[in-house]
Amino acid sequence: MEASEARIASAADGAAGRRRLLEAPALFAYAGAALVAGLLLAFWYSPVDASSMGFSQKILYYHAPIAWAALVAFGVAFVAGILYLRSSDLRYDRLGLVGVRLGLLFSLLVMGTGMIWGQAAWGTWWAWEPRLTTFLIACLLYAGYFVLRSMVDEEARRATYAAVFAVIAFVDVPITFFATRFLPEGLHPVVIRPGDTGMEGSMLLSLLVSMLGMTLLLAALVRLEYAAELLKDEIADLKTALWEVGQ
Repeated sequence: MEASEARIASAADGAAGRRRLLEAPALFAYAGAALVAGLLLAFWYSPVDASSMGFSQKILYYHAPIAWAALVAFGVAFVAGILYLRSSDLRYDRLGLVGVRLGLLFSLLVMGTGMIWGQAAWGTWWAWEPRLTTFLIACLLYAGYFVLRSMVDEEARRATYAAVFAVIAFVDVPITFFATRFLPEGLHPVVIRPGDTGMEGSMLLSLLVSMLGMTLLLAALVRLEYAAELLKDEIADLKTALWEVGQ
Protein backbone atom coordinates (compact mmCIF):
# COMPACT_ATOMS: atom_id res chain seq x y z
CA MET A 1 0.00 0.00 0.00
CA GLU A 2 2.76 2.40 0.94
CA ALA A 3 4.68 1.53 -2.24
CA SER A 4 1.58 2.26 -4.33
CA GLU A 5 1.07 5.61 -2.60
CA ALA A 6 4.74 6.44 -3.18
CA ARG A 7 4.40 5.68 -6.90
CA ILE A 8 1.30 7.87 -7.12
CA ALA A 9 3.07 10.70 -5.29
CA SER A 10 6.11 10.32 -7.54
CA ALA A 11 3.94 10.40 -10.66
CA ALA A 12 2.14 13.50 -9.37
CA ASP A 13 5.47 15.21 -8.67
CA GLY A 14 6.68 14.29 -12.14
CA ALA A 15 3.53 15.70 -13.76
CA ALA A 16 3.84 18.90 -11.71
CA GLY A 17 7.48 19.22 -12.78
CA ARG A 18 6.54 18.82 -16.44
CA ARG A 19 3.83 21.45 -16.06
CA ARG A 20 6.35 23.87 -14.56
CA LEU A 21 8.55 23.38 -17.63
CA LEU A 22 5.68 24.74 -19.76
CA GLU A 23 4.62 27.61 -17.50
CA ALA A 24 5.20 31.22 -18.46
CA PRO A 25 8.45 31.82 -16.45
CA ALA A 26 10.10 28.76 -17.96
CA LEU A 27 8.91 29.67 -21.46
CA PHE A 28 10.28 33.19 -21.05
CA ALA A 29 13.65 31.70 -20.07
CA TYR A 30 13.70 29.39 -23.10
CA ALA A 31 12.64 32.26 -25.38
CA GLY A 32 15.32 34.57 -24.00
CA ALA A 33 18.04 31.97 -24.52
CA ALA A 34 16.92 31.22 -28.08
CA LEU A 35 16.57 34.90 -29.02
CA VAL A 36 20.01 35.76 -27.67
CA ALA A 37 21.47 32.76 -29.50
CA GLY A 38 19.73 33.86 -32.69
CA LEU A 39 21.09 37.37 -32.29
CA LEU A 40 24.64 36.11 -31.80
CA LEU A 41 24.35 33.77 -34.77
CA ALA A 42 22.90 36.50 -36.97
CA PHE A 43 25.64 39.03 -36.28
CA TRP A 44 28.70 36.85 -35.74
CA TYR A 45 28.06 33.62 -37.62
CA SER A 46 25.93 34.52 -40.62
CA PRO A 47 27.81 36.34 -43.40
CA VAL A 48 26.89 39.80 -44.61
CA ASP A 49 24.47 39.52 -47.50
CA ALA A 50 26.15 39.78 -50.89
CA SER A 51 23.32 41.82 -52.40
CA SER A 52 22.92 45.58 -52.29
CA MET A 53 21.21 45.28 -48.88
CA GLY A 54 24.50 44.34 -47.26
CA PHE A 55 24.50 44.56 -43.46
CA SER A 56 20.90 45.85 -43.32
CA GLN A 57 19.74 42.38 -44.41
CA LYS A 58 20.42 41.14 -40.89
CA ILE A 59 17.14 42.65 -39.72
CA LEU A 60 15.58 39.63 -41.48
CA TYR A 61 16.52 37.45 -38.52
CA TYR A 62 14.09 39.31 -36.29
CA HIS A 63 11.63 40.85 -38.77
CA ALA A 64 10.57 37.49 -40.24
CA PRO A 65 10.22 35.71 -36.85
CA ILE A 66 8.13 38.59 -35.48
CA ALA A 67 5.86 38.36 -38.54
CA TRP A 68 5.58 34.61 -38.03
CA ALA A 69 4.62 35.13 -34.36
CA ALA A 70 1.96 37.68 -35.35
CA LEU A 71 0.33 35.27 -37.79
CA VAL A 72 0.50 32.40 -35.28
CA ALA A 73 -1.19 34.62 -32.66
CA PHE A 74 -4.02 35.31 -35.11
CA GLY A 75 -4.18 31.55 -35.67
CA VAL A 76 -4.64 31.08 -31.92
CA ALA A 77 -7.60 33.49 -32.06
CA PHE A 78 -9.00 31.56 -35.05
CA VAL A 79 -8.86 28.22 -33.21
CA ALA A 80 -10.23 29.78 -30.01
CA GLY A 81 -13.11 31.27 -32.00
CA ILE A 82 -14.06 27.88 -33.43
CA LEU A 83 -13.83 26.25 -30.00
CA TYR A 84 -16.02 28.95 -28.45
CA LEU A 85 -18.68 28.59 -31.15
CA ARG A 86 -18.76 24.86 -30.48
CA SER A 87 -18.80 25.02 -26.68
CA SER A 88 -19.86 28.54 -25.60
CA ASP A 89 -17.08 28.31 -23.01
CA LEU A 90 -15.99 31.85 -22.16
CA ARG A 91 -12.46 30.64 -21.51
CA TYR A 92 -12.05 30.31 -25.29
CA ASP A 93 -13.31 33.85 -25.70
CA ARG A 94 -10.57 35.01 -23.36
CA LEU A 95 -7.99 33.01 -25.30
CA GLY A 96 -9.19 34.57 -28.55
CA LEU A 97 -8.94 38.02 -27.02
CA VAL A 98 -5.36 37.32 -25.95
CA GLY A 99 -4.49 35.97 -29.40
CA VAL A 100 -5.74 39.06 -31.22
CA ARG A 101 -4.15 41.43 -28.70
CA LEU A 102 -0.74 39.80 -29.03
CA GLY A 103 -1.13 39.44 -32.79
CA LEU A 104 -1.64 43.19 -33.09
CA LEU A 105 1.31 43.88 -30.79
CA PHE A 106 3.62 41.74 -32.92
CA SER A 107 2.10 43.26 -36.06
CA LEU A 108 3.12 46.75 -34.93
CA LEU A 109 6.67 45.45 -34.44
CA VAL A 110 6.54 43.88 -37.90
CA MET A 111 5.45 47.16 -39.47
CA GLY A 112 8.16 49.08 -37.64
CA THR A 113 11.03 46.74 -38.48
CA GLY A 114 9.69 46.33 -42.02
CA MET A 115 9.67 50.06 -42.65
CA ILE A 116 13.27 50.33 -41.43
CA TRP A 117 14.31 47.44 -43.65
CA GLY A 118 12.32 48.80 -46.59
CA GLN A 119 14.09 52.12 -46.37
CA ALA A 120 17.47 50.36 -46.41
CA ALA A 121 16.60 47.83 -49.13
CA TRP A 122 14.22 49.72 -51.44
CA GLY A 123 14.87 53.34 -50.54
CA THR A 124 11.30 53.85 -49.32
CA TRP A 125 9.53 53.49 -45.98
CA TRP A 126 6.39 52.06 -47.55
CA ALA A 127 5.30 50.54 -50.84
CA TRP A 128 1.86 49.32 -51.86
CA GLU A 129 3.07 45.87 -52.79
CA PRO A 130 1.23 42.56 -52.10
CA ARG A 131 2.83 41.46 -48.82
CA LEU A 132 2.71 44.89 -47.19
CA THR A 133 -0.82 45.63 -48.36
CA THR A 134 -2.30 42.30 -47.22
CA PHE A 135 -0.53 42.59 -43.88
CA LEU A 136 -1.89 46.09 -43.37
CA ILE A 137 -5.39 44.80 -44.18
CA ALA A 138 -4.94 42.09 -41.54
CA CYS A 139 -3.92 44.70 -38.95
CA LEU A 140 -6.96 46.85 -39.74
CA LEU A 141 -9.27 43.84 -39.60
CA TYR A 142 -8.05 42.74 -36.21
CA ALA A 143 -8.15 46.30 -34.89
CA GLY A 144 -11.85 46.16 -35.81
CA TYR A 145 -12.13 43.14 -33.49
CA PHE A 146 -11.72 45.42 -30.47
CA VAL A 147 -14.15 47.97 -31.90
CA LEU A 148 -16.73 45.20 -32.21
CA ARG A 149 -16.17 44.02 -28.64
CA SER A 150 -16.57 47.55 -27.31
CA MET A 151 -19.95 47.92 -29.04
CA VAL A 152 -21.64 44.87 -27.46
CA ASP A 153 -22.42 44.87 -23.74
CA GLU A 154 -24.00 41.44 -23.22
CA GLU A 155 -21.12 39.03 -22.56
CA ALA A 156 -22.28 35.90 -24.38
CA ARG A 157 -23.37 37.84 -27.44
CA ARG A 158 -20.10 39.80 -27.47
CA ALA A 159 -18.11 36.57 -27.27
CA THR A 160 -20.12 35.04 -30.13
CA TYR A 161 -19.68 38.06 -32.40
CA ALA A 162 -15.97 38.24 -31.56
CA ALA A 163 -15.49 34.54 -32.31
CA VAL A 164 -17.23 34.81 -35.68
CA PHE A 165 -15.19 37.90 -36.50
CA ALA A 166 -11.89 36.19 -35.56
CA VAL A 167 -12.73 33.21 -37.75
CA ILE A 168 -13.63 35.36 -40.78
CA ALA A 169 -10.68 37.75 -40.34
CA PHE A 170 -8.28 34.80 -40.38
CA VAL A 171 -8.98 34.41 -44.11
CA ASP A 172 -6.46 37.22 -44.69
CA VAL A 173 -3.67 35.42 -42.80
CA PRO A 174 -2.86 32.71 -45.41
CA ILE A 175 -3.31 35.33 -48.13
CA THR A 176 -0.66 37.45 -46.40
CA PHE A 177 1.65 34.47 -45.93
CA PHE A 178 1.46 33.36 -49.57
CA ALA A 179 1.18 36.85 -51.11
CA THR A 180 4.69 36.79 -52.56
CA ARG A 181 3.97 33.44 -54.22
CA PHE A 182 0.57 34.41 -55.62
CA LEU A 183 1.81 37.81 -56.81
CA PRO A 184 5.58 37.50 -57.37
CA GLU A 185 5.87 40.95 -58.97
CA GLY A 186 6.00 42.55 -55.51
CA LEU A 187 9.12 43.88 -53.82
CA HIS A 188 9.28 41.10 -51.23
CA PRO A 189 11.44 38.24 -52.51
CA VAL A 190 10.41 34.60 -52.18
CA VAL A 191 13.24 33.39 -49.97
CA ILE A 192 12.16 29.85 -49.06
CA ARG A 193 10.78 27.67 -51.85
CA PRO A 194 9.90 23.96 -51.89
CA GLY A 195 13.21 22.10 -51.84
CA ASP A 196 15.25 25.31 -51.74
CA THR A 197 15.84 27.56 -48.72
CA GLY A 198 17.32 30.30 -50.88
CA MET A 199 19.99 31.06 -48.27
CA GLU A 200 23.23 29.70 -46.90
CA GLY A 201 23.17 27.14 -44.11
CA SER A 202 24.48 29.62 -41.52
CA MET A 203 21.77 32.11 -42.47
CA LEU A 204 19.05 29.49 -42.28
CA LEU A 205 20.28 28.30 -38.87
CA SER A 206 20.22 31.86 -37.52
CA LEU A 207 16.72 32.41 -38.86
CA LEU A 208 15.37 29.13 -37.47
CA VAL A 209 16.83 29.76 -34.00
CA SER A 210 15.31 33.24 -33.96
CA MET A 211 11.96 31.86 -35.11
CA LEU A 212 12.07 29.28 -32.32
CA GLY A 213 12.81 32.02 -29.79
CA MET A 214 9.99 34.24 -31.05
CA THR A 215 7.53 31.33 -31.02
CA LEU A 216 8.47 30.52 -27.43
CA LEU A 217 8.10 34.19 -26.52
CA LEU A 218 4.63 34.21 -28.01
CA ALA A 219 3.73 31.04 -26.09
CA ALA A 220 4.95 32.60 -22.84
CA LEU A 221 2.97 35.78 -23.44
CA VAL A 222 -0.16 33.79 -24.31
CA ARG A 223 0.15 31.79 -21.09
CA LEU A 224 0.70 34.95 -19.04
CA GLU A 225 -2.05 37.01 -20.65
CA TYR A 226 -4.54 34.14 -20.60
CA ALA A 227 -3.94 33.55 -16.89
CA ALA A 228 -4.45 37.28 -16.29
CA GLU A 229 -7.78 37.22 -18.15
CA LEU A 230 -9.00 34.25 -16.13
CA LEU A 231 -7.94 36.00 -12.92
CA LYS A 232 -9.94 39.06 -13.95
CA ASP A 233 -12.99 36.85 -14.40
CA GLU A 234 -12.51 35.29 -10.97
CA ILE A 235 -12.23 38.73 -9.36
CA ALA A 236 -15.35 39.91 -11.19
CA ASP A 237 -17.26 36.82 -10.03
CA LEU A 238 -16.08 37.38 -6.46
CA LYS A 239 -17.19 41.00 -6.55
CA THR A 240 -20.62 39.94 -7.85
CA ALA A 241 -20.95 37.31 -5.13
CA LEU A 242 -20.00 39.79 -2.41
CA TRP A 243 -22.46 42.34 -3.78
CA GLU A 244 -25.27 39.74 -3.78
CA VAL A 245 -24.45 38.76 -0.19
CA GLY A 246 -24.57 42.39 0.85
CA GLN A 247 -28.06 42.92 -0.59
